[in-house]
Amino acid sequence: MSQDNLMNKAAWDAYHEDYMRFILEKRTDYFSFFSNGGVELDDFLIEMVGPVSGLKLLDTCCAADATQAFSWANLGARVTACDISPTAIRIAQSNAQQMGKDVTFVEDDAQYLRNIGDDRFDVVFATYPVWLSDIEQAARTWHRVLRKGGKLLFHFEHPISYCIEEQHGALQMLHNYNSKQAYRFERFSGTPLADAFGGWSTDKPSVEHFYRLSDLINAVLRASFTLLEVREPEFPDDGTLSGKLPRDVVILATK
Repeated sequence: MSQDNLMNKAAWDAYHEDYMRFILEKRTDYFSFFSNGGVELDDFLIEMVGPVSGLKLLDTCCAADATQAFSWANLGARVTACDISPTAIRIAQSNAQQMGKDVTFVEDDAQYLRNIGDDRFDVVFATYPVWLSDIEQAARTWHRVLRKGGKLLFHFEHPISYCIEEQHGALQMLHNYNSKQAYRFERFSGTPLADAFGGWSTDKPSVEHFYRLSDLINAVLRASFTLLEVREPEFPDDGTLSGKLPRDVVILATK
């Protein structure tokens, strides 16, 4: 495991207790929603990948709340969910037991998936490439664990969203789109949820990696996937300048 990934593992392991508490404060119906078959996935993801009932699906980065893993399970998939944080896996397992959900949780690094064998899954659902220090290694790993004919569904925030921010009615450049440098934070930056519910109880350094859209698409192609579709989903215009920019990207590919 790279030093960057070890740093992120330590950070998320420290944050996940707080993170799950924030989720439960925000979503008081969390347990009942998923217990009763709720699905919290964007419609375009379900449409792109097609029916998953009965298929073996791997969620490469589930976090403690495992919202997407439980959603895929409620659509009928046989779900295995991974996270680099042992605390996240412990909490997610406890949540699954409380909800009566049959999801297998595995502590693992999405970049290598050393605890996952070859040719195991019909679908790999991959997210959050900012936490990966080597996106090409990750794509090769996802190819390895898929069965022949299996699908990769790769969903991430559009890279341009890391470079531009609206301030006082104008767009400001935050980062050079063509610079691949990693961002290092002395305090974890993902705080909107934390700010709403009292803040993190600890501070840990973490690293976010910036990849251009071409870097992410080429990583999939170089891993020997066949590209099926790349989609930049449309969202309602909220009237802001930043709301007129692309927000998400989804890559659908097959082995």
